[in-house]
Amino acid sequence: MKIDMELKPGDVVLLKVLACVLILFFMARFLIFPGMEKHQDLVAKKDDLTIEKQEMQYTISSKASTEKKIVTQKENLKKAQEGFYDLMENREVDSLITGLALKHDLFPVYLNIEDPVAGVPVAYQLSEASDDSAENSSAEESQSTLPYVQYVNTTTVTITLQGQEVQIRELLDDIAKNYPGIQVRSFDMQSGTYVDSSLQKTEQMNCNCVLAVYTCGELSNTKGE
Repeated sequence: MKIDMELKPGDVVLLKVLACVLILFFMARFLIFPGMEKHQDLVAKKDDLTIEKQEMQYTISSKASTEKKIVTQKENLKKAQEGFYDLMENREVDSLITGLALKHDLFPVYLNIEDPVAGVPVAYQLSEASDDSAENSSAEESQSTLPYVQYVNTTTVTITLQGQEVQIRELLDDIAKNYPGIQVRSFDMQSGTYVDSSLQKTEQMNCNCVLAVYTCGELSNTKGE
């Protein structure tokens, strides 16, 4: 059978149409679509830069008010910290408590300073939470729901003082009135008979006190010496 290899006019037209379709396809695939994607990327980048520019302009325009707000916050923080102490090493706590005792002519017989612990005293938190908790709820359950308070630390100090009862009571009153950064957790007074330097018997009072010294600041891994 002899194959007819001659192209008819209709075949030529079809080939031309097919060639045009292929040209359009490759143009769309390699020129138009990439151009559209690039245009969309540029539009997205433009939008991001516009937003960033607006944020920068707002930051610049609000610089004065922001600085004023920072100053106000620092002043408020300073007022809130009045009467309380910055982070202290054990020797500084020793100097503070011993100085108070000597101020009232008391003799420190024993002194123990524990490492500071972060957080507000549990007793204060429980007293605030007890109003909203049920009567049959335990203290542990109430404590577990309390928020953690940062940058407030408690250093527990146990001290035994020797002196007259009136001097001890003056010390406790002085702490309560003039030292909001120190709290007397507990105290126990017992009288005793001692011999003074002239070999005379004298009555002295021993007071075992547990104090809490509150400090402001973030605790680090370094413990005070």
